[in-house]
Amino acid sequence: MSGNDLAISNIPIQPWGELYNEEEALNIGTIFHDLNKPFFAAEAAMGSKSSIASEAEDQAKPLAQAEREELITRINQIGFYLDDLTLYLDTHDKDAQAIQLYHEKSKEFAELRKQFAQQYYPLSRLCIPDCMNDNEAAFCWQEGPMPWEGACV
Repeated sequence: MSGNDLAISNIPIQPWGELYNEEEALNIGTIFHDLNKPFFAAEAAMGSKSSIASEAEDQAKPLAQAEREELITRINQIGFYLDDLTLYLDTHDKDAQAIQLYHEKSKEFAELRKQFAQQYYPLSRLCIPDCMNDNEAAFCWQEGPMPWEGACV
């Protein structure tokens, strides 16, 4: 070691441990209980749920809008779960339990995106074939809101 070294970092290998469910994971920011390290003691005492909209606003929504938002929320939750599993598998590529869970969530994610495309509009270019139904000449990309509209309508 030269005299210019200030520190030597030591990063422990992340173990496979207890996992949060999809809803909790998205709210907390990780699927792994061991990685949930709140910055402040008050955060741990308050819990992981954060309400973005009040219940009164939720009750005022039309049923179709509420169902659409529920489905897109589920898609976001599973997508986040897959992202976190991917990060884990980057360093643990032989973990059979993680690989199996990744494949299960991938299938669920694909099915949810297909369901959304069939009921409403495609969420990406890859979902366009799912929304064409019987009319293969249709191009359904324009059926959804434009990105700058900022809503799941």
